[in-house]
Amino acid sequence: MESHLPARSSHLPRSPYGPRETAPRVRSTAVVGTPDRLIASRGAANARRLVADYRYFGLEARVFHAGAERALARMSAQAPEQARIDVHMLGEDFRLDAPTTRALLQALLIGRLMYPDGSGGYRPTARFREYALAYVVAPLSRARAKALVDRVCGLAAHINADWTPNPLRIKVVAVSGSYMSRRDQLADLSLWLVLRERPETRARRWGPSMSKDDALRQIMRPITALSSFIIVRIVADRRAVRRPFSVVFQANEDVVEPSVPTWERFRDWGVSITRRLGSR
Repeated sequence: MESHLPARSSHLPRSPYGPRETAPRVRSTAVVGTPDRLIASRGAANARRLVADYRYFGLEARVFHAGAERALARMSAQAPEQARIDVHMLGEDFRLDAPTTRALLQALLIGRLMYPDGSGGYRPTARFREYALAYVVAPLSRARAKALVDRVCGLAAHINADWTPNPLRIKVVAVSGSYMSRRDQLADLSLWLVLRERPETRARRWGPSMSKDDALRQIMRPITALSSFIIVRIVADRRAVRRPFSVVFQANEDVVEPSVPTWERFRDWGVSITRRLGSR
């Protein structure tokens, strides 16, 4: 199965995390305006989860999760200033031999789940806690994934045909990630949407009945509600879709597309939504 171990490097990078580091809580919807032309992304669940039969930092999901739970429980029983771990403790918590423990420690440092405390020990970061408190789920079967893709395509057609108060329609739905592999058990279902304004709304632009971010959320919400495995990303065009990918839905080409480049039209929209989310 695919490994979730971060790419190895010839030296350990300095971790930017410190003893008081706290990771920002991930929202179910993230809206950005980055050069890679990603406009928004959303997953159905906020909590981190591990997929059974996949490997994380060199260990099978359940083995890694059990070890992280034991390590967190032991450190939680200590005073905050004493909550640390060394190689020996790591081996005991994860029940590994010495060579495997050293490899795990290397992976945790690279993955920024731990950082050196300057006295020969290590301290956990907020990411370590996320993994320790994660839940392990069975992988998504390919048959179930195909059924979900069919439902998403049907939903896209319904949105385009019937959701006329929403100023957006779905031009393209593409799928990438583990779905493009030959595996029968998948870790997620990664969907990419390219949106366009409805022809009937271009003259009046954004109507007062629906805000820009509400229009986007209204489209994303029912898709992610189909399954907690679904991750939706909205991009400006196909060039921003992660390769390899497959287009599973495309709107009727008889509909005339706007002359203004999509990214230019959505750029200010992404910034606007980001500000709104940041103020909440």
